[in-house]
Amino acid sequence: MTQITILMGTRNGEAHLGEQLASIARQSHRDWQLWVGDDGSTDGTRAMLATFSRSVPQTVRVFDGPRRGVAGNFLSLLCHPELPEGHVAFCDQDDIWFPHRLRRALDHLERAGPTPALYCSRTEVGEVPEKPLGTSPLWPRPPSFRNALIQTVAGGNTMVMSPSAAALTRAAGTEPLPAFHDWWFYQLIAGAGGAILYDRQPTLFYRQHHHQQLGRNRGLVARYARFGTIWEGKYHHWITRNLVALQRNQHLLTEENRAILRDFAALRRRKGVGVLAGWQKLGLHRQGRLETALMAGAAALGRI
Repeated sequence: MTQITILMGTRNGEAHLGEQLASIARQSHRDWQLWVGDDGSTDGTRAMLATFSRSVPQTVRVFDGPRRGVAGNFLSLLCHPELPEGHVAFCDQDDIWFPHRLRRALDHLERAGPTPALYCSRTEVGEVPEKPLGTSPLWPRPPSFRNALIQTVAGGNTMVMSPSAAALTRAAGTEPLPAFHDWWFYQLIAGAGGAILYDRQPTLFYRQHHHQQLGRNRGLVARYARFGTIWEGKYHHWITRNLVALQRNQHLLTEENRAILRDFAALRRRKGVGVLAGWQKLGLHRQGRLETALMAGAAALGRI
């Protein structure tokens, strides 16, 4: 059996944490240990984790989170000096894993060999698992660094890293803190020439707490929401944080991707129609052609 260390971030999660912990205990792959970064819970989260620890034969460790947001919590766990070498899976506090989740991820990662590899999958989404509202998008284009610079293709709650990918991300450290941990893992591993293994089969139920949140990933609601963040300047801020982190760790990237990163950073300092040609030359793209075109237009206005 291959041991996997599961990294979970918690904060006041008692409403749904029990279901998630039960789904971890039901995994067909039994050789796991659970590390939890609790970011200041004031409800019964800690007590639930203690009860779970006594109910399973696997190791469960709970740490005080750094209270720097979700990305800071997960990166703190990943870069903990006592983290065992090997595979690493990421876990949210309110999802429900399907029993095959870890085993399926390992099967994919084993086929990648020694290359740093990041597994991710689609999800079922909804408010209650008995009535899923749909599945996360099925992306038409393969993952790549040119895509990762402006979009992430999967949530961190679906991600599992090979040992070499975990070592790579640990080498990058926790500073400077990127915008989102899952987007960062996609950027860094793709940029280093690693394999991004996108599984079309859902492996978990991703709990959405309000109907409108389902629109984050699909349809017109999603597009309005995304371009709202662009117009408000949030997206520009996220890209800047990611670029600072990538530039600090560019020695981990391939020569080709270092050049792409350099040209992208230079392109962001420009405005006007010439930016459109620059985007096309670099091959920057989102998964949809319309969104790629609209984002390139926003870049020409200096909003990216």
